[in-house]
Amino acid sequence: MARGTPPRDRTLLGRLRETLVTTRLSRRVWHLLDPDVPRTQAVRRLRALVLASAATLAANALIAAAADEPPTDQVAATSPSTTTTPPPMTIRPLTSMAPPGHVPVITRVETTDPVAFVTIDDGFVRAPEVAAVLDELDMPVTLFLVDRPVLDGAAFFGSLPGTVESHSRSHADLRGMPEDTQRAEICDNAGTIARGLGRAPVLFRPPYGNHDAATQRAAAACGMAAIVLWEQSVERGEMRFRSAREIRPGDIILLHFRPELPGELRMVADRIAAAGLRVARLDDYLVPDAP
Repeated sequence: MARGTPPRDRTLLGRLRETLVTTRLSRRVWHLLDPDVPRTQAVRRLRALVLASAATLAANALIAAAADEPPTDQVAATSPSTTTTPPPMTIRPLTSMAPPGHVPVITRVETTDPVAFVTIDDGFVRAPEVAAVLDELDMPVTLFLVDRPVLDGAAFFGSLPGTVESHSRSHADLRGMPEDTQRAEICDNAGTIARGLGRAPVLFRPPYGNHDAATQRAAAACGMAAIVLWEQSVERGEMRFRSAREIRPGDIILLHFRPELPGELRMVADRIAAAGLRVARLDDYLVPDAP
């Protein structure tokens, strides 16, 4: 065997030799690595350095070649990330949140969507500019109305970009009332809304947010899917917070039909946008499509 020609074997060094002798330059490198060639101290050091580097490169190449595909964790680390948004909630999971015969009580929607929900209560003050402001802001709203405003202003509420839900017949504080009295307040109000606006409500907000277990049962008996409270409310142009000092995805915001409502709507729109969110329809997340 000629000097500088590597032996044929299956060891790591043997594979390295076979690779290196394929070119004139590699023969020179192998000549440098050949232990039969006399070495000065400097050359020995250089040979040791080259041998260590070449062995490292060869080992890495053999490990990569032995694998049919990269490890799963490496693929996961280099693949672009994607976000899957859960579908909107429906009546079925809402019902599962409460005991049988009761509706759940919610203050926000559990969602990863970058959305918040604007709700407006009562309906006694009907400023004409409200419709123009909502149209300007492209803001869908959910209205929780009592009987008298619906009877007196069905055309006004029907012109707004939103859905009308139940807020009781007379705006009475229901907590502590007999269950049949509460049921009459909710069911009668639902009937008034259905007749005046052509759609039966499926969400209920008790006046003042006051409720008890009888309210949950009465709401269920009247066909409601949930009692809807709030996380933020606007009072005299200022936002108040229930549990967190910020607007989060899924939060429900309460306003009222008052003379200052147009300005409050613009303020709320700015706060929602500053939080990186947009306004969505509450019934898209809490009410299923009709069968």
